[in-house]
Amino acid sequence: MSNSDDDEPKVVEISDDEMECEGVVEVNNEQSDEAKMREFAEITATDEIMAQSILQDVGWDLKRALDVFFGSEAFKETRNEPVMGPSSSAGFELSLMSWNIDGLDGRSLATRMKAVATIVKKVNPDILFLQEVVDRDLEPIDKLQSLYKIYYSNKGCQYYTAILVSKMFEVEKHDVVHFQNSGMYRTLQIVEGSIGGMKVFLLNTHLESMRDHRAQRMAQFSFCMDRCAEIIASNPGCFLFFGGDLNLRDEEISNIPDGVLDAWVSAGCDTKTKWTWDTYKNDNKQGFNGAKMRFDRIYWHGPFNRVQFSLEGRQRIRSCLCFPSDHWAINATFSAV
Repeated sequence: MSNSDDDEPKVVEISDDEMECEGVVEVNNEQSDEAKMREFAEITATDEIMAQSILQDVGWDLKRALDVFFGSEAFKETRNEPVMGPSSSAGFELSLMSWNIDGLDGRSLATRMKAVATIVKKVNPDILFLQEVVDRDLEPIDKLQSLYKIYYSNKGCQYYTAILVSKMFEVEKHDVVHFQNSGMYRTLQIVEGSIGGMKVFLLNTHLESMRDHRAQRMAQFSFCMDRCAEIIASNPGCFLFFGGDLNLRDEEISNIPDGVLDAWVSAGCDTKTKWTWDTYKNDNKQGFNGAKMRFDRIYWHGPFNRVQFSLEGRQRIRSCLCFPSDHWAINATFSAV
C-alpha cells in the first residue's frame, strides 16, 4: 500500500506484450470504479472489499488487478512455509502487524471486520497483534485461523486483545497479565515460542487511554519494559517483539531496556508513516478533528540489521464510507541479511 500523504492511487503502465499474454481475462477498463469492483468480484468469486483493496493499489486498472489476484494464487502454499533455515538468524525475515480494530464502535462493524480480515490476508504478516477485539461480528477474524493460530487475551470481556501467529510458529506458552491499576480491562498478552529453532517472545498490549489516565499508562508501560528486560536477560539471543496500542505521548516514555528499539525509529523516522491515529485523514471518529498521534508502536530486540515500516488500512470502504478502523495498522518487516 502507498505511504504517500495524498493517498492517490498509483497509475501502473501495462505494455502491449503484457496485454497479449495467453490466458489473460479480457476486461473493459472504460468502466466506473464501482463496475470494476463488481466485475472483479464476479470473476474472482471474492467480494467488493477485496476488489477495492487490489484495484486501488493498481490505479483502478481492472486487468492489472486480475493479474495480481490470479498471480498470487501461485504463492498460496508458501504462506505457511518458514522463511529461514533452522537455528540461524542469517537470512531471517519476519513481519509483524499491529492494529487497534476499534471493535467498540458498533457502526458498520460487520463490514469493517470483513475489511480488516481482507487487509490482513493481503499483507500476510507472520505475526498479528490486535487490540479492541469484541465478540460481536468476530467471525471474519476467527476465520483467519485457516492461516494463523489465534490466541485471545480475555474473550467474553467487553473487549480484548489477540495474537495471531503463522502456522510455522511453534507456540510453547500463552499468558495473560491483568494490569492491577487498570479501570479499562487492560492486559499484557504474552506468547512464547519458536520459529525455525529461534526463540521468540511476543508481547501485545493496549495501555490505558486518554490523557487523564497518564499515570496508570506510564506505570503499565514501565511494567511491560521490566518484563521485556527480564525475558531478554533469561533468554540470551532471543527475538522479542512488544507492541500494540500504547496510547503513549513521547514525553511519557521511559525505562526502555538496552537493546530494545522502536521499529519506526529503526526504519528511519519517516514522517509519512508517523501518525497512526490521524483525524486529519481518518474521519471515523467525530469530534477529534485536528488531532494526530503515534499511539501504535512496535518495539523489538534481536539480531536484525534492517527494518521496514508501513501503514496499512488507509483505504476507505465504499459501501459504508468509512475506514476499517479509526487507527491505521502498523506493519514492520525485520530482516537479518
